[in-house]
Amino acid sequence: MVEAPDHDLVFVFDVAGVLVEWNIEALYGPLCERSGRDLEQIADHVLGPLTQAEISKGAPIMPLLERLGHRYPEWKDEISAYWTRWDEMLVGVISGSIAIVEELEERGHRLYVLGNWGREEFERARPRMPFLELFNDVLLSGDCGLLKPDSEIFALAEQQFALVPGKTVFIDDREENVLAAINRGWNGIVFEDPRQLYLTLMDHGML
Repeated sequence: MVEAPDHDLVFVFDVAGVLVEWNIEALYGPLCERSGRDLEQIADHVLGPLTQAEISKGAPIMPLLERLGHRYPEWKDEISAYWTRWDEMLVGVISGSIAIVEELEERGHRLYVLGNWGREEFERARPRMPFLELFNDVLLSGDCGLLKPDSEIFALAEQQFALVPGKTVFIDDREENVLAAINRGWNGIVFEDPRQLYLTLMDHGML
């Protein structure tokens, strides 16, 4: 981690879990509670990591959900709700994080987004993310078919954003993603909450 104030530092932020809260259980918890069905089965298996990875790598959502509906006909209504009621899973903006982004922007730092998001979901969420105007550019896994922590997506970010690894600070809520960035020579912070992030940046002279 850079230990001194440096106005040439560039900050790269993850989205979900850092700037906004997205939680599949916000939709499926109440649905399964009313129906008496198994939340773990739908949230962790049917629409779990494998499905989320396909969406994040750019798979068109409606055809994917249609295929899942044929594979799991007993969950057809819940699978359909994923897109018809997607907005309920976007719980809200993490306001403390946005305040930090605003302060970094005011200090003249370049700011970028590097997210494991499909473009369809990102565009659906965009109206609820006005803070994106503070960022210089966005790189999504859905646009390049690469997922963090794959080293190639960090290499692509370096090229697209004109990053100098030692002058780049990456903030993500997943440790494996941060470690992948550090392995490329970036500085990394595992996000826990806005207060922890603010104090970490303060401790290293970045705020």
